[in-house]
Parts: sequence; C-alpha cells; structure tokens
Amino acid sequence: MAHETHSTDPSYLEGQRLLRRSVNAPIRMVLMYWLGLHDGERPPARQQFDPVDLPSRALPYLFLLERIPGPGWRLRLAGSHLVDALGRDFTGCELVDEQIPGVSLSRTVRLLNQMAETGLPGHFHGRSTFRFRDNYDDHEQVLLPFRDRKTGLIEAVLGAIVYEGLQGAFGPGATW
Repeated sequence: MAHETHSTDPSYLEGQRLLRRSVNAPIRMVLMYWLGLHDGERPPARQQFDPVDLPSRALPYLFLLERIPGPGWRLRLAGSHLVDALGRDFTGCELVDEQIPGVSLSRTVRLLNQMAETGLPGHFHGRSTFRFRDNYDDHEQVLLPFRDRKTGLIEAVLGAIVYEGLQGAFGPGATW
C-alpha cells in the first residue's frame, strides 16, 4: 500500500486529492480501494481489481470500462444504480452514440479523454448533461485507471457514479 507522504506519482497524488474532495460515500470507498492497490509509483494493474474486496454497499455504484481496439471503450460492468438511473443496462456496449445514444456528450467520455491525455484519475460533481430519464438531480463520479502489466498503458477504468436524489428502485443512495 502506498503512502501519500512517500509517493510522488501524479496519479496517486491526484487520487488522494480526489478523496479529500469527494462527497458521496460510494465514491470515497472506491477511491480508498484504488489507492490501496496503488503502489505509489504507477496505477494498479487490471489483474489486481477484485470487486469482492470492495464493501458490498459500494457495488451498485460501480462500472468498469475496458479499452477496445482503436481509441475506444466498452462498458464491461454496470452496477444496478447506474442501470436504474439510465433505465437500461448498457453492459457490453461501446461508448459510441450508435450503441448508447448521446454518450459522446457525457461527462464520462470527457473525463476519459482527459485521462487519456494526463494519465490521472478523473472526478466530477455537478449537473448531469447526459440523461435518459429525469429521475435524479446532480451526480458525482470518479474514474480510476488500471494499467496493462506489460505495456503500462491504461487498459481498464474503474468508475463509480452516484446519481444524487435518484428516485427509482434503489431510491436515494448517495449517503448512508
């Protein structure tokens, strides 16, 4: 486990900063988990991720993106909170408008583009610009990179998203 005072890795330091900034419990839990996997020198490898190691109450808020050939991403896993907010399970879909209408306008795609440029975790808290339904208010999300062990390139992204005030099957779930 890395320690903030000993690490100068920008991704680790940014993760620490985002942990201090985050407001929703599921976001903080996922950040703490990712920071615990980080060796302080580079982001963790994808093989280190095991959702069983996360608190079960954080699981509905998770999503996992995998890099696909070209500069694209596919939604590999979508928690029930995300599915409830969007009204549909997009697991297996690429993050392109043809498969998820309007996704190119989403905050997630913007954060992925920033991550591709900087290699740093991404975070957002505020008004949603990408919606299928009007069943929540603002949202908070975090995107955390996982690297390929051989190449060191980002091959997967662990995300968590809390749709604040979600009115649906899971009800409001932003805090406990």
